[in-house]
Amino acid sequence: MAKIVIDYDNCDGADCGECVDVCPMEVLIIEGDKVVIRNKEECSLCEVCMDVCPQEAVEVEEE
Repeated sequence: MAKIVIDYDNCDGADCGECVDVCPMEVLIIEGDKVVIRNKEECSLCEVCMDVCPQEAVEVEEE
């Protein structure tokens, strides 16, 4: 299973959300003005969300 951490001090989900758009498993969603994790067991560890985040606020690693 994946460990997904979002650094909310650096994340600007309301203006960005690129990680949400590229996640093939739809693990990340926007709720209000925050990127949140749902169904982390669905994460394929592709790390695309990390690659596109301009603030480098998403970290994915295997638990």
